[in-house]
Amino acid sequence: MKIEKKDPLYLQVYEQLKQYILEGGWSPGERLVESQIASELHLSRSPVREALRILEHEGLIVKKDQNLYIHNPSVEDIIELYQIRFGLEAVSCYLAADVVTEEELMEMKEILEMTEQSLRNGDSQEIYEWNTRFHESIIYASKNKHLIQIMDSLRSKVLYCRNVLIRFDYVRMDNFFQEHMNIYLAIKEGRREQAKALMEDHISVDLDRILGLFPDGKFEGGLK
Repeated sequence: MKIEKKDPLYLQVYEQLKQYILEGGWSPGERLVESQIASELHLSRSPVREALRILEHEGLIVKKDQNLYIHNPSVEDIIELYQIRFGLEAVSCYLAADVVTEEELMEMKEILEMTEQSLRNGDSQEIYEWNTRFHESIIYASKNKHLIQIMDSLRSKVLYCRNVLIRFDYVRMDNFFQEHMNIYLAIKEGRREQAKALMEDHISVDLDRILGLFPDGKFEGGLK
């Protein structure tokens, strides 16, 4: 990791550490040592401490017995995030169906085309990335600033949990693409109730598949 000395340093450190966490640079449950991170970045401990506070606030790291650890999500954490998505993303579809622009529809269509290509290539990382882009495009198309703000605040945790699931080779390769296409068409045609219901079904199916991987409610063997 490398930091260029530009103000404010703590925000640079925050962005660098967040990206490192999301990319799996540290394992879930791994302990973080503030002095060690500062040494690796050739910085004082102050900006590192501020960056870690932000990451703790976002839920990417947790404090236990005065020590800091990378968040090790439980199945319950995954369920709770999906419950939030179930409500807010369905509402996003309902709202977007009334106010979506042609430019936003074009973006959704392009994302779907790229998703289809990634499916043909069998690239799980790209599939996840385009999946995330599709869902985010609908959230922003809703034009509801409070809803967008809430979902933005959860973005890091959602991405992190997504990357944890990748460790278990979880990628929906079945009919999720058709589900996305149906949601897109409902929004495009202004069928707001149907768009909302389709998103609810889509997220419910996804959660059911995930829970099927962990029937005992735990990540088998923990995350290492």
